[in-house]
Amino acid sequence: MDWPRTPVEGIPARRFKPSFCPWKDCLSHRWDSFRYVKNGYYSRKSDCRRIQRFRCKICKGGFSQQTFSGTYYLKKPKLLKQIAAALVACGATRQIARSLGCSHTTVVHQANRIGRHALLLHSLTLEHLEFLDEGVVLDHAEFFQFCQEMPVGVATAVGSRSWFIYGLDAVPHKLGGKMSKARANRLKSFIRRHGPLPSGSYRRSTERVLRQLMKKVRPGEQLCLITDGKPDYRTAAQRYVDSGRLQMNVHPNPPRRLKHDPRSKSAAVRDRAMFPVDLLHKLIRHSNANHKRETIAQGRRINAIMLRLYVFIAWRNFGKDKSERCPQGRSPGMEVGLTDRILDWKQMLSRRLFPWRRKLSAMDRTLYSMKMETPAVGNNRHHELVNAF
Repeated sequence: MDWPRTPVEGIPARRFKPSFCPWKDCLSHRWDSFRYVKNGYYSRKSDCRRIQRFRCKICKGGFSQQTFSGTYYLKKPKLLKQIAAALVACGATRQIARSLGCSHTTVVHQANRIGRHALLLHSLTLEHLEFLDEGVVLDHAEFFQFCQEMPVGVATAVGSRSWFIYGLDAVPHKLGGKMSKARANRLKSFIRRHGPLPSGSYRRSTERVLRQLMKKVRPGEQLCLITDGKPDYRTAAQRYVDSGRLQMNVHPNPPRRLKHDPRSKSAAVRDRAMFPVDLLHKLIRHSNANHKRETIAQGRRINAIMLRLYVFIAWRNFGKDKSERCPQGRSPGMEVGLTDRILDWKQMLSRRLFPWRRKLSAMDRTLYSMKMETPAVGNNRHHELVNAF
Protein backbone atom coordinates (compact mmCIF):
# COMPACT_ATOMS: atom_id res chain seq x y z
CA MET A 1 0.00 0.00 0.00
CA ASP A 2 1.62 3.21 -1.19
CA TRP A 3 0.43 5.58 1.53
CA PRO A 4 1.80 9.12 1.03
CA ARG A 5 4.26 10.62 3.49
CA THR A 6 3.39 14.29 2.88
CA PRO A 7 -0.03 15.69 3.87
CA VAL A 8 -2.04 17.51 1.22
CA GLU A 9 -1.45 20.81 3.06
CA GLY A 10 2.30 20.35 2.62
CA ILE A 11 2.13 20.10 -1.20
CA PRO A 12 2.67 23.45 -3.01
CA ALA A 13 -0.38 24.54 -4.99
CA ARG A 14 1.55 24.56 -8.28
CA ARG A 15 2.54 20.89 -7.83
CA PHE A 16 -0.76 19.45 -6.64
CA LYS A 17 -2.67 17.43 -9.26
CA PRO A 18 -6.05 15.86 -8.36
CA SER A 19 -6.36 12.28 -9.59
CA PHE A 20 -10.17 12.00 -9.62
CA CYS A 21 -13.29 14.12 -9.21
CA PRO A 22 -14.37 14.27 -5.53
CA TRP A 23 -18.10 14.49 -6.35
CA LYS A 24 -19.67 11.05 -5.94
CA ASP A 25 -22.28 11.54 -8.71
CA CYS A 26 -19.63 12.40 -11.31
CA LEU A 27 -18.72 9.69 -13.82
CA SER A 28 -15.02 10.25 -13.12
CA HIS A 29 -15.30 9.85 -9.34
CA ARG A 30 -14.14 6.22 -9.52
CA TRP A 31 -11.56 6.79 -12.26
CA ASP A 32 -7.87 7.34 -11.60
CA SER A 33 -7.60 10.17 -14.13
CA PHE A 34 -9.96 12.83 -15.42
CA ARG A 35 -10.00 16.25 -17.07
CA TYR A 36 -10.04 19.41 -15.00
CA VAL A 37 -9.09 23.09 -15.21
CA LYS A 38 -7.69 25.44 -12.59
CA ASN A 39 -10.24 27.93 -11.34
CA GLY A 40 -8.49 30.54 -9.23
CA TYR A 41 -7.57 30.62 -5.53
CA TYR A 42 -9.08 31.36 -2.15
CA SER A 43 -7.53 32.20 1.22
CA ARG A 44 -8.10 29.80 4.10
CA LYS A 45 -8.96 31.56 7.36
CA SER A 46 -7.51 28.99 9.77
CA ASP A 47 -3.92 29.27 8.53
CA CYS A 48 -4.06 32.03 5.85
CA ARG A 49 -2.89 29.62 3.15
CA ARG A 50 -3.77 30.23 -0.48
CA ILE A 51 -5.70 27.22 -1.79
CA GLN A 52 -5.92 26.31 -5.48
CA ARG A 53 -9.45 25.85 -6.90
CA PHE A 54 -10.35 23.41 -9.70
CA ARG A 55 -13.36 22.61 -11.88
CA CYS A 56 -14.19 19.21 -13.33
CA LYS A 57 -14.77 19.26 -17.11
CA ILE A 58 -17.21 16.35 -16.92
CA CYS A 59 -19.66 17.27 -14.15
CA LYS A 60 -18.70 21.00 -14.03
CA GLY A 61 -18.41 20.69 -10.25
CA GLY A 62 -16.00 22.88 -8.32
CA PHE A 63 -13.50 21.72 -5.69
CA SER A 64 -10.12 22.68 -4.31
CA GLN A 65 -6.89 21.18 -3.07
CA GLN A 66 -8.32 21.23 0.46
CA THR A 67 -11.13 18.86 -0.67
CA PHE A 68 -8.56 16.03 -0.72
CA SER A 69 -7.10 16.86 2.70
CA GLY A 70 -7.96 15.02 5.90
CA THR A 71 -8.85 18.38 7.49
CA TYR A 72 -11.53 19.36 4.95
CA TYR A 73 -14.36 21.55 6.33
CA LEU A 74 -12.55 22.06 9.67
CA LYS A 75 -12.25 25.44 11.36
CA LYS A 76 -9.59 24.16 13.78
CA PRO A 77 -7.61 21.57 11.80
CA LYS A 78 -4.84 21.32 14.40
CA LEU A 79 -7.21 19.61 16.84
CA LEU A 80 -7.66 16.55 14.64
CA LYS A 81 -4.26 14.92 15.32
CA GLN A 82 -4.39 15.85 19.01
CA ILE A 83 -7.84 14.31 19.49
CA ALA A 84 -6.81 11.15 17.64
CA ALA A 85 -3.76 10.72 19.87
CA ALA A 86 -5.79 11.41 23.02
CA LEU A 87 -8.47 8.85 22.09
CA VAL A 88 -5.95 5.99 22.14
CA ALA A 89 -4.31 7.38 25.30
CA CYS A 90 -7.41 6.54 27.37
CA GLY A 91 -8.80 10.06 27.23
CA ALA A 92 -12.51 10.56 27.79
CA THR A 93 -14.45 13.17 25.84
CA ARG A 94 -14.62 15.89 28.50
CA GLN A 95 -11.05 15.25 29.65
CA ILE A 96 -9.79 15.78 26.09
CA ALA A 97 -11.95 18.90 25.73
CA ARG A 98 -10.52 20.41 28.95
CA SER A 99 -6.92 19.71 27.93
CA LEU A 100 -7.38 21.17 24.42
CA GLY A 101 -9.54 24.11 25.47
CA CYS A 102 -12.51 23.29 23.24
CA SER A 103 -16.10 22.12 23.61
CA HIS A 104 -16.80 18.47 24.38
CA THR A 105 -19.18 18.34 21.40
CA THR A 106 -16.25 19.33 19.18
CA VAL A 107 -14.35 16.31 20.49
CA VAL A 108 -17.36 14.03 19.89
CA HIS A 109 -17.86 15.19 16.31
CA GLN A 110 -14.18 15.02 15.40
CA ALA A 111 -13.80 11.63 17.12
CA ASN A 112 -16.60 10.28 14.92
CA ARG A 113 -14.91 11.84 11.90
CA ILE A 114 -11.59 10.17 12.76
CA GLY A 115 -13.43 6.88 13.28
CA ARG A 116 -15.02 7.07 9.82
CA HIS A 117 -11.61 7.84 8.31
CA ALA A 118 -10.07 4.88 10.18
CA LEU A 119 -12.87 2.62 8.90
CA LEU A 120 -12.10 3.63 5.30
CA LEU A 121 -8.37 3.26 5.93
CA HIS A 122 -8.95 -0.28 7.20
CA SER A 123 -11.01 -1.08 4.09
CA LEU A 124 -8.22 0.32 1.90
CA THR A 125 -5.61 -1.88 3.60
CA LEU A 126 -7.73 -5.01 3.07
CA GLU A 127 -8.06 -4.14 -0.64
CA HIS A 128 -4.28 -3.94 -0.94
CA LEU A 129 -3.74 -7.15 1.07
CA GLU A 130 -3.68 -9.89 -1.56
CA PHE A 131 -3.56 -13.10 0.49
CA LEU A 132 -3.38 -14.29 4.07
CA ASP A 133 -0.02 -15.89 4.92
CA GLU A 134 -0.81 -16.79 8.52
CA GLY A 135 -3.45 -18.23 10.79
CA VAL A 136 -6.16 -16.07 12.32
CA VAL A 137 -7.17 -15.99 15.98
CA LEU A 138 -10.86 -15.17 16.49
CA ASP A 139 -12.72 -14.22 19.65
CA HIS A 140 -15.45 -11.82 20.76
CA ALA A 141 -14.76 -8.93 23.14
CA GLU A 142 -17.62 -7.85 25.38
CA PHE A 143 -18.56 -4.19 25.82
CA PHE A 144 -21.66 -2.23 26.86
CA GLN A 145 -23.78 0.30 25.00
CA PHE A 146 -25.83 2.85 26.95
CA CYS A 147 -25.75 0.79 30.19
CA GLN A 148 -24.62 -2.58 31.52
CA GLU A 149 -27.99 -4.13 30.66
CA MET A 150 -27.18 -3.80 26.93
CA PRO A 151 -24.03 -5.84 26.13
CA VAL A 152 -22.33 -5.84 22.72
CA GLY A 153 -20.02 -8.56 21.46
CA VAL A 154 -17.38 -7.50 18.93
CA ALA A 155 -15.69 -10.19 16.85
CA THR A 156 -11.95 -9.52 16.56
CA ALA A 157 -9.86 -11.39 13.97
CA VAL A 158 -6.11 -11.10 14.65
CA GLY A 159 -3.15 -12.56 12.77
CA SER A 160 -1.42 -15.29 14.79
CA ARG A 161 2.08 -14.22 13.68
CA SER A 162 1.84 -10.54 12.72
CA TRP A 163 -0.88 -9.55 15.28
CA PHE A 164 -2.49 -7.54 12.48
CA ILE A 165 -6.21 -6.90 13.08
CA TYR A 166 -8.09 -8.13 10.01
CA GLY A 167 -11.66 -7.33 10.95
CA LEU A 168 -14.32 -6.29 13.46
CA ASP A 169 -17.99 -7.21 13.63
CA ALA A 170 -20.50 -6.01 16.24
CA VAL A 171 -23.39 -8.07 17.57
CA PRO A 172 -25.71 -6.62 20.26
CA HIS A 173 -27.18 -9.42 22.34
CA LYS A 174 -29.27 -10.07 25.41
CA LEU A 175 -27.76 -10.14 28.86
CA GLY A 176 -26.96 -13.71 29.80
CA GLY A 177 -25.64 -15.69 32.74
CA LYS A 178 -26.74 -15.71 36.34
CA MET A 179 -27.92 -12.43 37.80
CA SER A 180 -29.05 -11.25 41.20
CA LYS A 181 -32.69 -10.52 41.95
CA ALA A 182 -31.97 -6.78 42.10
CA ARG A 183 -30.34 -6.83 38.66
CA ALA A 184 -33.20 -8.90 37.21
CA ASN A 185 -35.69 -6.31 38.49
CA ARG A 186 -33.53 -3.54 37.05
CA LEU A 187 -33.52 -5.31 33.70
CA LYS A 188 -37.31 -5.71 33.71
CA SER A 189 -37.74 -2.02 34.53
CA PHE A 190 -35.36 -1.09 31.73
CA ILE A 191 -37.33 -3.19 29.22
CA ARG A 192 -40.61 -1.58 30.32
CA ARG A 193 -39.15 1.91 29.72
CA HIS A 194 -37.22 1.33 26.49
CA GLY A 195 -38.79 -1.74 24.90
CA PRO A 196 -37.24 -5.16 24.13
CA LEU A 197 -33.47 -5.43 24.06
CA PRO A 198 -31.72 -6.08 20.74
CA SER A 199 -30.73 -9.69 20.21
CA GLY A 200 -28.00 -10.94 17.89
CA SER A 201 -26.16 -14.12 17.13
CA TYR A 202 -22.48 -14.90 17.56
CA ARG A 203 -22.90 -17.40 14.74
CA ARG A 204 -24.02 -14.78 12.22
CA SER A 205 -21.29 -12.41 13.40
CA THR A 206 -18.66 -15.14 12.91
CA GLU A 207 -20.08 -15.96 9.48
CA ARG A 208 -19.69 -12.35 8.39
CA VAL A 209 -16.06 -12.26 9.54
CA LEU A 210 -15.25 -15.60 7.88
CA ARG A 211 -16.87 -14.45 4.64
CA GLN A 212 -14.39 -11.57 4.47
CA LEU A 213 -11.40 -13.67 5.51
CA MET A 214 -12.03 -16.49 3.02
CA LYS A 215 -11.71 -13.98 0.15
CA LYS A 216 -8.04 -13.58 1.11
CA VAL A 217 -7.18 -17.29 1.09
CA ARG A 218 -5.15 -18.53 -1.88
CA PRO A 219 -6.90 -21.03 -4.17
CA GLY A 220 -6.17 -24.56 -3.04
CA GLU A 221 -4.95 -23.52 0.42
CA GLN A 222 -6.54 -23.67 3.86
CA LEU A 223 -7.11 -20.96 6.42
CA CYS A 224 -6.09 -21.93 9.94
CA LEU A 225 -8.66 -20.53 12.39
CA ILE A 226 -7.84 -20.56 16.10
CA THR A 227 -10.75 -20.12 18.51
CA ASP A 228 -11.90 -21.03 21.99
CA GLY A 229 -14.62 -23.60 22.66
CA LYS A 230 -17.68 -21.45 21.89
CA PRO A 231 -20.10 -23.70 19.92
CA ASP A 232 -21.17 -20.82 17.64
CA TYR A 233 -17.69 -20.71 16.10
CA ARG A 234 -17.83 -24.37 15.09
CA THR A 235 -21.34 -23.98 13.66
CA ALA A 236 -20.41 -20.88 11.63
CA ALA A 237 -17.24 -22.45 10.22
CA GLN A 238 -18.63 -25.93 9.54
CA ARG A 239 -19.36 -25.41 5.84
CA TYR A 240 -15.84 -24.14 5.20
CA VAL A 241 -14.40 -27.08 7.17
CA ASP A 242 -16.48 -29.56 5.15
CA SER A 243 -15.29 -28.02 1.89
CA GLY A 244 -11.65 -28.34 2.98
CA ARG A 245 -10.95 -24.59 2.88
CA LEU A 246 -10.71 -24.12 6.66
CA GLN A 247 -8.87 -25.86 9.44
CA MET A 248 -10.04 -25.16 12.99
CA ASN A 249 -7.84 -25.35 16.09
CA VAL A 250 -10.17 -25.22 19.08
CA HIS A 251 -8.81 -24.46 22.57
CA PRO A 252 -11.64 -24.50 25.15
CA ASN A 253 -11.41 -22.03 28.00
CA PRO A 254 -10.28 -23.81 31.19
CA PRO A 255 -12.42 -23.61 34.34
CA ARG A 256 -11.77 -20.70 36.65
CA ARG A 257 -9.07 -21.27 39.25
CA LEU A 258 -7.93 -19.57 42.41
CA LYS A 259 -5.29 -16.88 42.10
CA HIS A 260 -2.36 -18.92 43.42
CA ASP A 261 -3.27 -22.25 41.82
CA PRO A 262 -0.89 -23.38 39.05
CA ARG A 263 -2.10 -23.42 35.47
CA SER A 264 -2.89 -26.75 33.87
CA LYS A 265 -1.14 -27.84 30.68
CA SER A 266 -4.30 -27.36 28.63
CA ALA A 267 -4.67 -23.82 30.01
CA ALA A 268 -1.07 -22.99 29.09
CA VAL A 269 -1.59 -24.31 25.55
CA ARG A 270 -4.80 -22.31 25.23
CA ASP A 271 -3.13 -19.10 26.46
CA ARG A 272 -0.26 -19.45 23.99
CA ALA A 273 -2.58 -20.09 21.06
CA MET A 274 -5.04 -17.28 21.93
CA PHE A 275 -2.39 -14.79 23.06
CA PRO A 276 -2.69 -12.36 20.07
CA VAL A 277 -6.42 -11.79 20.58
CA ASP A 278 -6.19 -11.80 24.39
CA LEU A 279 -3.48 -9.14 24.19
CA LEU A 280 -5.64 -7.09 21.82
CA HIS A 281 -8.58 -7.13 24.26
CA LYS A 282 -6.31 -6.03 27.10
CA LEU A 283 -4.90 -3.18 25.01
CA ILE A 284 -8.40 -2.04 24.04
CA ARG A 285 -9.51 -1.83 27.67
CA HIS A 286 -6.22 -0.20 28.66
CA SER A 287 -6.15 2.41 25.86
CA ASN A 288 -9.82 3.30 25.29
CA ALA A 289 -11.77 5.03 28.04
CA ASN A 290 -15.21 4.04 26.73
CA HIS A 291 -14.35 0.33 26.40
CA LYS A 292 -13.62 -0.34 30.05
CA ARG A 293 -16.04 -2.46 32.05
CA GLU A 294 -16.35 -0.15 35.06
CA THR A 295 -16.41 3.46 33.84
CA ILE A 296 -18.70 6.45 33.51
CA ALA A 297 -17.24 7.09 30.04
CA GLN A 298 -18.81 4.06 28.33
CA GLY A 299 -20.31 4.60 24.88
CA ARG A 300 -24.00 5.40 24.69
CA ARG A 301 -24.40 4.28 21.08
CA ILE A 302 -23.06 1.25 19.27
CA ASN A 303 -21.89 3.59 16.48
CA ALA A 304 -19.57 5.42 18.87
CA ILE A 305 -18.26 2.14 20.30
CA MET A 306 -17.36 0.77 16.88
CA LEU A 307 -15.91 3.99 15.46
CA ARG A 308 -13.63 4.34 18.49
CA LEU A 309 -12.53 0.75 17.92
CA TYR A 310 -11.61 1.55 14.32
CA VAL A 311 -9.50 4.48 15.59
CA PHE A 312 -7.75 2.06 17.91
CA ILE A 313 -7.04 -0.59 15.26
CA ALA A 314 -5.65 2.05 12.87
CA TRP A 315 -3.20 3.03 15.61
CA ARG A 316 -2.51 -0.60 16.54
CA ASN A 317 -1.94 -1.75 12.96
CA PHE A 318 0.15 1.17 11.72
CA GLY A 319 1.11 3.56 14.53
CA LYS A 320 2.42 1.27 17.26
CA ASP A 321 5.29 -1.16 17.62
CA LYS A 322 4.16 -4.77 17.52
CA SER A 323 5.57 -5.34 21.00
CA GLU A 324 6.55 -2.75 23.58
CA ARG A 325 8.28 -5.28 25.82
CA CYS A 326 10.56 -6.38 22.96
CA PRO A 327 10.49 -3.38 20.56
CA GLN A 328 11.77 -3.98 17.05
CA GLY A 329 10.55 -0.83 15.29
CA ARG A 330 8.00 -2.83 13.29
CA SER A 331 4.23 -2.41 13.36
CA PRO A 332 1.73 -5.19 12.48
CA GLY A 333 1.14 -3.40 9.17
CA MET A 334 4.85 -3.76 8.39
CA GLU A 335 4.73 -7.44 9.31
CA VAL A 336 2.09 -8.14 6.63
CA GLY A 337 3.89 -5.98 4.05
CA LEU A 338 1.43 -3.09 3.80
CA THR A 339 3.82 -0.32 4.89
CA ASP A 340 7.56 0.13 5.24
CA ARG A 341 7.48 2.37 8.31
CA ILE A 342 5.49 3.18 11.44
CA LEU A 343 2.96 5.93 10.70
CA ASP A 344 2.07 8.77 13.04
CA TRP A 345 -1.35 10.44 13.14
CA LYS A 346 -0.18 13.24 10.85
CA GLN A 347 0.55 10.66 8.16
CA MET A 348 -2.52 8.51 8.78
CA LEU A 349 -4.75 11.59 8.44
CA SER A 350 -2.80 13.08 5.54
CA ARG A 351 -5.31 12.12 2.81
CA ARG A 352 -9.07 12.24 2.71
CA LEU A 353 -10.67 8.88 1.87
CA PHE A 354 -13.95 8.78 -0.03
CA PRO A 355 -16.48 6.07 0.93
CA TRP A 356 -17.82 5.59 -2.60
CA ARG A 357 -14.34 4.60 -3.84
CA ARG A 358 -13.98 1.84 -1.24
CA LYS A 359 -15.45 -1.68 -1.21
CA LEU A 360 -17.30 -1.56 2.10
CA SER A 361 -19.32 -4.42 3.53
CA ALA A 362 -22.99 -3.86 4.32
CA MET A 363 -22.22 -3.48 8.04
CA ASP A 364 -19.34 -1.07 7.44
CA ARG A 365 -21.49 1.08 5.15
CA THR A 366 -24.22 1.13 7.80
CA LEU A 367 -21.65 2.04 10.43
CA TYR A 368 -20.12 4.78 8.26
CA SER A 369 -23.53 6.45 7.91
CA MET A 370 -24.06 5.89 11.69
CA LYS A 371 -27.33 4.04 11.14
CA MET A 372 -26.75 1.27 13.67
CA GLU A 373 -29.55 2.07 16.09
CA THR A 374 -29.42 2.00 19.89
CA PRO A 375 -33.12 1.89 20.89
CA ALA A 376 -32.56 3.24 24.41
CA VAL A 377 -31.17 6.49 22.97
CA GLY A 378 -34.03 8.73 21.97
CA ASN A 379 -32.37 10.55 19.07
CA ASN A 380 -30.08 8.34 16.96
CA ARG A 381 -28.33 10.95 14.86
CA HIS A 382 -27.17 9.74 11.44
CA HIS A 383 -24.27 10.95 9.30
CA GLU A 384 -26.15 12.42 6.36
CA LEU A 385 -24.05 15.41 5.32
CA VAL A 386 -24.22 16.29 1.62
CA ASN A 387 -20.78 17.74 0.95
CA ALA A 388 -18.71 16.52 3.91
CA PHE A 389 -19.59 12.88 3.37
